Amino acid sequence: MSSHFVSVEGLSKVYPSKARDLIVFEDVNIGIDKGEFVCIIGHSGCGKSTILNVMAGLEIPSSGTVIMDGKEATGPSLDRGVVFQNYSLLPWLTALQNVSFGVKARWPQWSRSEVEAHSSRFLSMVGLSKSLHQKPSELSGGMRQRVSIARAFATSPKLLLLDEPFGALDALTRGMIQDELIKIWSETQQTVFMITHDVDEAILLADRVLLMTNGPSAHVAESVKISLPRPRDRGTIIDDPGYYKIRNYLVNFLVKRSGELSGSNGGGGGSTRQVDPANEGNSSDEQPQPAAYRAAI
Repeated sequence: MSSHFVSVEGLSKVYPSKARDLIVFEDVNIGIDKGEFVCIIGHSGCGKSTILNVMAGLEIPSSGTVIMDGKEATGPSLDRGVVFQNYSLLPWLTALQNVSFGVKARWPQWSRSEVEAHSSRFLSMVGLSKSLHQKPSELSGGMRQRVSIARAFATSPKLLLLDEPFGALDALTRGMIQDELIKIWSETQQTVFMITHDVDEAILLADRVLLMTNGPSAHVAESVKISLPRPRDRGTIIDDPGYYKIRNYLVNFLVKRSGELSGSNGGGGGSTRQVDPANEGNSSDEQPQPAAYRAAI
């Protein structure tokens, strides 16, 4: 039996077809420890969102299972919170009411004042203490996503699933919310699994980054340890000697090896290689060229 808090075991997703079945991903195995922040990166079409949806109980895999806290995770549950890229707020409710909606479902025995106090605290943690009574239509895109993040954390899920939550935001807003996410995660120490296409974002946020090969028949090829000290600051993290070793390693995988290891070329799924680029001396300290980075993402 797995010792991990969350264990994804032998997960596959196949879409049957008369001509030829489409194997999106196969034999995906992921272990996440309690309180760990894990990001997953891969090219579009490799099945990242499908894996997250299976973990959330929103989709059924063709084979395999998800175990969380010693029990099989099937169907949606308040123990697994999800933040989508498109905010998913109820437009007729205020920011406070959107968060309170989930809190009331989590703790139905609480009084209204307890629910509102708890919800307000999490909205304050993401910088929205002055916007409690505004509806989504009165909030910017970044503010709406902050409400989504506050709502997810406020229900104290055992596992928080983030599906490219900052993908639709401009760079400045994204950076601000990343900082707020780190702050709230540091205080709650919840377990987080996050999809991203942003290499620098993954290095800033994650304890480990999972690298997927290209689809079809994608699999998780490597687990990269982000051995940079916490707390991390976006303004100084680039000065760490290990930063560009990790960054170059991730970009190299996305540009070159994700295709080389895909499908039959990579020998399928199963085992995942464990890598620590910052301490293995197998990456150059030279900063990657911007063109290569753009190609990777």
